[in-house]
Parts: sequence; C-alpha cells; structure tokens
Amino acid sequence: MKSVLVCDAQIDYAKKIAKALAEVSDAEVVHVAGLPEACKRIRAGGLGLLVVGPDMALDDALVSVREIRDEGSQIGVVLCPAEVTQEILHAALRSGVDDVVSSGALLAEMRGVLEEALRRARRRCAGTDEPGSPAPRGHVVTVLSMKGGVGKTVVASNVAVALAGLEKSVVLVDLDLQFGDVGIMLGLEPVQTIVGAVQSGDRLDAEMLRGFLIEHASGLRALLAPTLPEDAEIVTASRIDRIIGLLVSMFDYVIIDTPPSLDEAVLTALDRSDRVVVVTMMDVASVKNSRVSLQKLRQLGYNGALVDIMLNRADSKVFLKVEEVEQAIGMPIKYRLPSDLQIPRSVNKGVPVVIDAPRSQPAKVLQETAKTIVAEREGVHGDVA
Repeated sequence: MKSVLVCDAQIDYAKKIAKALAEVSDAEVVHVAGLPEACKRIRAGGLGLLVVGPDMALDDALVSVREIRDEGSQIGVVLCPAEVTQEILHAALRSGVDDVVSSGALLAEMRGVLEEALRRARRRCAGTDEPGSPAPRGHVVTVLSMKGGVGKTVVASNVAVALAGLEKSVVLVDLDLQFGDVGIMLGLEPVQTIVGAVQSGDRLDAEMLRGFLIEHASGLRALLAPTLPEDAEIVTASRIDRIIGLLVSMFDYVIIDTPPSLDEAVLTALDRSDRVVVVTMMDVASVKNSRVSLQKLRQLGYNGALVDIMLNRADSKVFLKVEEVEQAIGMPIKYRLPSDLQIPRSVNKGVPVVIDAPRSQPAKVLQETAKTIVAEREGVHGDVA
C-alpha cells in the first residue's frame, strides 16, 4: 500500500482528501504542514500521491514539484488551489503536476482526479503507460495555430494521409472539440467520436479505444471530435492524456489537430508532443498571432528544436515577403505551402489533396513534409522541396 501525502497548513483538508478516497482500499492518507517536510517524505519513498492543498504558496509548490521530478520521482501530484485559472493550469502542467482541481470541488470530482493520478503514477513506476502493453513507440505531431482559417486542419489531415501512404500506422486526432472538421476533410461520418472513448472511463484500454476509431480509405484511423459542441465539456485533460498515452502504444504516428487556442486540451497534447508544426499565412493578423503563439510556447518551455513553421499560401502577392515573416515571428519558415485551387476543391469533395491531386504542388509539399517527419524521427536528415 502506498500512502497519499496531503500537504496543507490545515489538517482539515487532509480529512477531506481521506473522505474522497474512502472507497479506495489501498489509499492511506498522511498529512504534513509544509513543503520541505513533504519533499523529505517523498525522497524517503513509499508514497503514491502528493496532494498540495490551497494553503500552500503556488510558486513554492511548483518549485518543489520540479525538484522532485528532476530527481526522478514518479509520484503522482495533484494541485488543489482555491481557484483554477488558465495561468495556474499551464504552470502546473509544465512543472510536472498530473492534474489540477479546485480545493472546493465536490467529493465525486475530487475522487476521480485523485484516482486517475494514482493510476498514472503506478503506470509510470511500472515503466509503461498501460500494464501489459508494449512500450510506447508512437511519434506525436501536433499541428497548431492561434488563429482560425489558416489551413491547420488541411495540413494535419493531409500530412496524416501522406504518412499512411508511406506504410506507417497513423491515427489522426481531432482536438478541436467544439468545431472540429477532420471528419469533413476526410469524408468520414462521425459514427464514433472521442466522446465514446471518454465515457468508457477507467475501462478504456487499447482494444476498446480502437473501436472508437474510424478507418479512412488511406489506411489511417481517425478519432473525431464530438458532434455536439456542448459535449466538449466532458472531454477533460486527464482523459485526453490517457487516450494519447494509449494511441502512442498503438500507432507509429499520432497526428493531432487543434483548435485556435491554448486550452487544456492543447496543453495536454503539447506535453505529449515530439514535434509541433505551427501554421501561419501571409497576412499581418496571422503573423502577429504566430509571433504571440511562439512567445507563449517558449514561456511554456517549448524551444525552437521542437517547433517547425509552415507558411500557407506562401506565394501570395500581398506586399509581404517570406523573409519579413521570418523576421517578424523570429523563426525560419521550414515548410512553404503554395496557393492552389486544388486545395479548396479537395476540401469540398472530402478527399485530401495528396490523394485527389497528388501531382499538384501543394500535395508535393505536404508529401515531403510527411517524409521529413519520418526522416527526422529515424535520425535521417533530408530536405523539403
């Protein structure tokens, strides 16, 4: 039995945690009043979960979490501030916290978060994301943009199809949970979506998850966004992390399409990513949003080695030069996707341009993008035409 360590100035909060875990037979709740004592106990071993209560200073708590993570601790960590904000959530996830839940949450919600953090810690200690499953081997590529309408979903879907054409096992995940268009891009009916996987709860394993994936004619599988925008609320960050963790054990490549924001879903995907492709266009608004996005990524710890830039409509005559875009965003353009009527035509047909018009210039660039992703993963250096 591994103990749950609650760090808070008040013992009453430890009692609340004990009540939330009353039905977990192997959870013993222990209380300490300060972070130094908590770190000391963690280093001594025998603990499964650290719960940081609302009385602890946030900055001190995150520093302590980073320290124990740097030392190799696999303990689960749940942060329980009085109020959960986007800033707190971002900082916590980057520091190695498993989940964040309001200290005033109902016992049922608290129990679910704590149990998931305990399970995740056990999987880490066992050296695998899922007991009995093969070691994770998938390469996660997240396609990102803070501005809508820049062609992000076109890029994600076509690169995924191109990877499948290279005889790789590929899954495309639509994390634009309210307005995802992956199904439209691929001409797929949403007979199953990510909602079903989330509703499977703790029973979800690789075999069950495969049942929620829809197969495309190219051979890739797709995990589609909810058909109802309101269903996005039930797709939590912890469930997304669980799903991605299973997918990387099932596929060579996990391609993730995202909404134009840095919400919990996107941050969770980024934490799992081996590569981030930021899509921008030849207009001032897109360039400005890309610059801000890249600054935010750097603040979150994502350096230039992880991030590639794709410039869509790179040949547009709009009084901007590619060099000016590079200077404005502070990074070189790696991929240049030209304008071509074949792209909107392929979108309207629900057939990716790499299939519909494989000899077109956009298709060639997207195919070369897929080849470069493979080459980089396998340690081979190549050039993108």
